[in-house]
Amino acid sequence: MNEWLNNPAVQAGIAPFVVALILSAILGRTRLLGLAIGAGFLTAVVLVMGLSFESLTSVKKMVLLGLFATAAVPVLELAGVQTHRKTRSIIAALVAAGAVWVILRVLQQQALGTALLSGTAAALYVALLAYGTMAVADDPVRSSSAALMMGLGAGVLALLGASAMLAQLGIAVGAAAGATLLVQMIAGKRAPVGWTLALPAGVIAGLVGLLSVFTGELRWYCLLPTLAAPWATRLVPAGARAVWLIAFLTALVALVPMLLAAGLAWFAAASPST
Repeated sequence: MNEWLNNPAVQAGIAPFVVALILSAILGRTRLLGLAIGAGFLTAVVLVMGLSFESLTSVKKMVLLGLFATAAVPVLELAGVQTHRKTRSIIAALVAAGAVWVILRVLQQQALGTALLSGTAAALYVALLAYGTMAVADDPVRSSSAALMMGLGAGVLALLGASAMLAQLGIAVGAAAGATLLVQMIAGKRAPVGWTLALPAGVIAGLVGLLSVFTGELRWYCLLPTLAAPWATRLVPAGARAVWLIAFLTALVALVPMLLAAGLAWFAAASPST
């Protein structure tokens, strides 16, 4: 059993998917489907690195923020908070501040000017990704598709940036989001619109990408195409089409910017260092 649980494919894919699938089936008729994504992520964290926070490394800070984003799902939904531009901006600003906290130790090792530039860019990137995730959350199928590709994309970028642990955590988010999408496809109908569905995925995927740059070998410009993933899902009108077809098309268009990001990372890894 231990040998099976120590398998990277189980830790990053199968276990998070199964946990998220069970929760998605339970929560499928509620506005709390985002909890399934967070639960899948937590499953991977437990299996890959454990839940010890004695020494707050950058990765452990990222895990904490991911758990906070998950905990925000029931708080925001049950409190009846609506997804207005002001609400999205406030949450994005909080996520940006959290991103700076995550990489603070790295920034402290840089010259002041470089640290200010790097910190501002990092905060802006995570804030924009989180904002985009919330801004296109009017359709749960669209949200699940965006979360699926953001998670898988972050995992692939982390892998190309030579960070196996971050890659597993990113892929776990994608697998969990895939479970929420699959449940809606099987049911043949959308879950009740919960605008926080993809929020945990957006926050975690953004931080995985960020750490792949600051603690790994990923080039910063490889992250830029990922910002388009949530918005790309709007290219597919929700309409009255079958759920499985909407799911396929939205996932497909969200995949395009992730493929571009992965292509940039691949060529950057293959090119000689300057």
